[in-house]
Amino acid sequence: MDRKTIARQSMMAALRMRQTASLPLEEAICVYDLAESLGIEVRFVDIPSLEGMYCPELGPTILLSALRPSGRRVFTCAHELGHHDSQDGSRVDQFAASTSGSKKEPKEFAADCFAGALLMPNMAVHRAFNIRGWNAKECTPEQVFIVANYFGVGYSTLIYHMHSALRILAEPHARDLLRLRPNQAQARALGWHSKDTVWIVDNHWSGRPIDVEVGDLILVRCKSRFQGECLLPSDDVTRGTLLRAHQPGTGRLFSDHDWSAFVRVSRKSFVGRSLFRHLQEGG
Repeated sequence: MDRKTIARQSMMAALRMRQTASLPLEEAICVYDLAESLGIEVRFVDIPSLEGMYCPELGPTILLSALRPSGRRVFTCAHELGHHDSQDGSRVDQFAASTSGSKKEPKEFAADCFAGALLMPNMAVHRAFNIRGWNAKECTPEQVFIVANYFGVGYSTLIYHMHSALRILAEPHARDLLRLRPNQAQARALGWHSKDTVWIVDNHWSGRPIDVEVGDLILVRCKSRFQGECLLPSDDVTRGTLLRAHQPGTGRLFSDHDWSAFVRVSRKSFVGRSLFRHLQEGG
């Protein structure tokens, strides 16, 4: 089977999974919640050599490295869901340097295509840019960073998907965007440098909770208030409200314009079942 056919079939399978789970095609999702809703246990493990693993014999179960960046864990979980959907049997994905799609074996290429379509459907990507008044084909690094935050994926991951899978970005523009490292794109989106992970949120955020880890910052780009104990106010900024994830737990952000979003704070590099990542120690 040629790569185009594999990609097309994998993308259709991902959209069917969304529809089966009654998840709209125009919004971002939490892939861990999706997996659990399908009866698939998701566990974070402290194994340096592991990227992810799908184990149908265990229930089924997806194992993810707790040592990877947040966006990478999200994409890997979606990748393992692709193996589940294809009934591939046990699959182990070890940590390795990035490999281009043309060099990956068919089942791994198919799982990557599945993951991209599951997390970032064409309709959802276009809507994420359009609702903010941005042109996806001419997007800036700042805009890409904010939309990548919304989907829970890495800056580069969104660019590759928009170029290779969705054909939204022309190659020269994608190449220009990729010249910036994620921390540089974050600094441009913020207007200032931060060594911390910063999630940029606005009143167009919908479809999934704002999932962060203890120590992360959340910049809310609209007048808002917070209900809960897991976030604390941080330094004043001129472009919104800055909050720091203080402890595991859940809460809610509200704006004065009938917008709200749940916030879930997990322990840093949490090890255990995904369902329990927002509970405090001993909770």
